[in-house]
Parts: sequence; structure tokens; C-alpha cells
Amino acid sequence: MKATDFDLSRELTLNPATGIATFKNSRLVLFDTNAMGLLRQNLVETLGWQKAREVFLRFGYQNGFADFMQMKLAYQFDSEMDLLASGPVIHSWEGIVQATPKEIRFDRNTGEFYFTGVWSNSYEAEQHLCFSDPAKEPVCWSLMGYASGWATAFFGKKLIAIEPKCVGKGDDHCEWEIMPPEKFGKRAEPYIEAFKKFA
Repeated sequence: MKATDFDLSRELTLNPATGIATFKNSRLVLFDTNAMGLLRQNLVETLGWQKAREVFLRFGYQNGFADFMQMKLAYQFDSEMDLLASGPVIHSWEGIVQATPKEIRFDRNTGEFYFTGVWSNSYEAEQHLCFSDPAKEPVCWSLMGYASGWATAFFGKKLIAIEPKCVGKGDDHCEWEIMPPEKFGKRAEPYIEAFKKFA
């Protein structure tokens, strides 16, 4: 199948009799974005910016990694490119963000990986601005974590997603860029630290 053939609405099972919602073999839960925003703000106030960022980066990473494994095991894609590109598709279906890929290059033999795109309607940037002024750095922590986890699971080597542009820091849209950590230089340091537990 093509990445764009995926339709989450056909794959969801909602069972109010048991209180369980599932996508294939994974249990899902639905939360209001305002509740997630309040949780995020409380973690920032309680733990500080850096630790709160680490929590959401790791949360997103686990989510992205798990979604990739579910998609890889449950569907037969036409190509590796379609499998990789299904990440932004499912991210969009989940109501987290509308993700539009721009450029994808990878070579397993050389270790090259470069994946960019645009995030529109990020729930995380939206919630950040509900509670705070624009930040000095990207705020879509769980989105960057998700993209990092998805791409790492796909490629089999550590990859990191960073936002060069983010609505939460005053840009007119959000963008992602995924590469091996060393390609980012010092920009990757806080993300490497956050993902150490997934090494």
C-alpha cells in the first residue's frame, strides 16, 4: 500500500462496554488538548524547562517508535519510502499535527538520512502559547520526540528531529528536520541527553 492509503478511521475499535479503544493490538486513550497543555505547564513549573522538555521528548519518542512497529507489522507497504512516509500520515490522523513531508533522502549503506517537512496546527505550539509568551527555542517537544522515535525505528540507527521553525517561538509555521545527531552539531545536545535512555 501507499503511505497515503492509510485510514485510521477504518482501523479504530471503540468499545464503551469495556472502556477500551484500540488500533490493531494497541490500546488508545483520548485526552483533551487543554488537559495536555495544563499537564505540560505544570511540569514546566514543577520540574523546570529542561526536565519538562526531556519528559515530553521521551514520551513522544516512545509513541513514535511504537506507532512505527505497529505499522510495520500490520501493513505491507509498496516501498520503504512509503513505510517511512506513513509516519507523518498517522501523526496527522491522530490529531496531533498536520504533517507534510518536503524532502526525504536516505541510504542505509552510507548512513545518510535527511527528512524535512512542515507541521501545521501543532497542538503543542498551540498549548504553549495558551500559557506562555513565545519561547526562545522550539516547543513542540512531543512532536520532535515522535519524529525521532519513528525515524530511528525505521532506520535502525539513532536519528534526531529538531524544529528549525516553530509557531511556539513566534514563527509563522513549524518545520521539522531529521538527521543523525552529529549532523546538527551543538543543536543536538539537549536531544541526545533526553534520548540517552533509548540508546
